Amino acid sequence: MSQTESSTPVHEPELAPWRDRRFRIFATGNFVNNLGEAAYKVGLPLYVYDLTGSLTTMSLMAAIAPAILLISPWLGAIVDRWGSRVFVVPGLLVQLGGAVSLNLFALGGHTSNAVLFPLATVVQLGGEMYRSGWIAGVKGMFPKNAARSRAVLSSLFVTSNIVGPLIVAVGVGVVGYLGLLWFNAATFLAPIAVWALGVHPPAKERRLQTERRPGLSRDIIDGWHIIRSEKRVMYVQITSLPLQFVSGVGVLSFMIWYLRSQLAVSASGVSVAQALANIGALAGSVYIAARARARPRTVLAGAVLVMTAALFVMLIPSVPVFVLCMVCFFTMRSAMTAVCAMIIVKHLPTEVLGRAEGLFNLLSGIPLFVAPLVTPAVQDAWGSDGVLLFLGAFAGLALICLGYFWRHWNDQADEPADVVTAAS
Repeated sequence: MSQTESSTPVHEPELAPWRDRRFRIFATGNFVNNLGEAAYKVGLPLYVYDLTGSLTTMSLMAAIAPAILLISPWLGAIVDRWGSRVFVVPGLLVQLGGAVSLNLFALGGHTSNAVLFPLATVVQLGGEMYRSGWIAGVKGMFPKNAARSRAVLSSLFVTSNIVGPLIVAVGVGVVGYLGLLWFNAATFLAPIAVWALGVHPPAKERRLQTERRPGLSRDIIDGWHIIRSEKRVMYVQITSLPLQFVSGVGVLSFMIWYLRSQLAVSASGVSVAQALANIGALAGSVYIAARARARPRTVLAGAVLVMTAALFVMLIPSVPVFVLCMVCFFTMRSAMTAVCAMIIVKHLPTEVLGRAEGLFNLLSGIPLFVAPLVTPAVQDAWGSDGVLLFLGAFAGLALICLGYFWRHWNDQADEPADVVTAAS
């Protein structure tokens, strides 16, 4: 951490981001973009399923997003080397180009997998480029309230994931899947307009190069050494990994299936349960963003205990109990995710934020990708209740991590303003 950052007063809470006009402009553009993305994530797989009737094809299409996370460390290294601006507008233009091309091919009736999969991959790649840029740029854009700005943006992202599926539910009968895909393409223009208004990451200071730069892989390794030295960040990220495994989209799909298959809940009832879980997720994220002072260790402990307990309590054959557990589970999951994002912005130096985001995306992306593959195998071997026992036991690994790291959490890491002191 630089001398400037370490000398910043640690007892002064950050200001509310909404007081900053520049933040309001940026957040609005980012939210509009996320709305399109949220509708796209639901609409495209359904459109592909409607075209092919293949659940496998639909699942593979949905798997493109976590697969792109595998290259996140290299995107982060590029951001750290050349600055956040290198990916913000270019990423949006890549997204826009891929989306418009996909829509034109679909409009012309060319909807083979050989066309849809490459273009969908281009769209996801552009999205990851854009996210790598703006997330690393939050600290430079909003230095007076960087951590809380990142948390509020995370809350807006959760909100978009609630509204996006509703847009699909209403819009598919009005404009069809193609109309929804065009809506997604149009939302890429919102962050570009924000850039044109002058709200964007600052330019990276150019330094005179007197010797040959190391490769990006060397940059990633060097960044990892810096990240590892900040124990508070590593404690939170490592402890959260088992919880990432038990709370990804594959596990949510299992919970929905469990409600339908084992508890005989109607389709409309399942939709209500999912909506309540999403509202809980929003509440957890908003709570963290609203805190002027937050203790990441305490929040993480609460998330570990509640999420682990909820998985075991779900074994009780009661619909109200199961739904209540879902709400508690995803509320704490969202709070944990917000804290993980905030602590990266707070405790790591600006020059390593891109690589940190990329490396942690990779670390969390692996369990998110593996969980949907493992869950069906466990269900086949041990039954539905066996899946809940397996997930609960796996979540318990976070308790072991928490107990070990708690003893090594130094006094500096336990300051009242551990996450959100004045400096996403």
